[in-house]
Amino acid sequence: MPRMLIFVVLLGLAGAFPPDSRGEDAPAGAKDEAPTLPNTRPQGLDWGMSNADPDQRQRMLRFSTFVNGEVPDTYMKAENTVGYTVRAIAEGGTLYATHCRQCHGTLGLGNGDLAYALKPSPALLAYLVDQPVAVDQYLLWSIAEGGKPFGTAMPSFKDRLSRERIFQIVAYLRAGFPDLEDEPAPKKGPGAAETDEPDERTHDID
Repeated sequence: MPRMLIFVVLLGLAGAFPPDSRGEDAPAGAKDEAPTLPNTRPQGLDWGMSNADPDQRQRMLRFSTFVNGEVPDTYMKAENTVGYTVRAIAEGGTLYATHCRQCHGTLGLGNGDLAYALKPSPALLAYLVDQPVAVDQYLLWSIAEGGKPFGTAMPSFKDRLSRERIFQIVAYLRAGFPDLEDEPAPKKGPGAAETDEPDERTHDID
């Protein structure tokens, strides 16, 4: 092969590699650091969201927003001063029945009377409360701000319910959605009216 042709081939090969890939051509003091990427959402997450159904997409977005700290400090640093007392659960049950049950269902299974007309569907609260992300602050933020920013029909309750009331609902969720209307029949005592009608709950006749 003529020397000129060899020279041209070598020159072409040398140009195929960028200068920073050849150690001998690197400037003195240069460090092998990874390039700085812009502060953007990972492409994998965007791909996953674009290919998820509306229910999955809004939940992924909501979880991501909270986990990445893109929530006001008033929620992130909120303290649950209500706790999980019997009184808090009872109060929360009444509030849940009034404001939440028609969409989320009696047992938090997302099957309330209005659920089937909603897309995305209401969250399955019975399962959500057991997830690691569902700390009290997450539930407070979700209930207070609602789902409008994430494309759901979940209304905002921050102007209707105080923080204390919302934490009472949280107490009820964590208690497992107990049936608070199933109370024992009152005991019969002196002066109580006697009846031969069957008890409406047990169908037994005293």
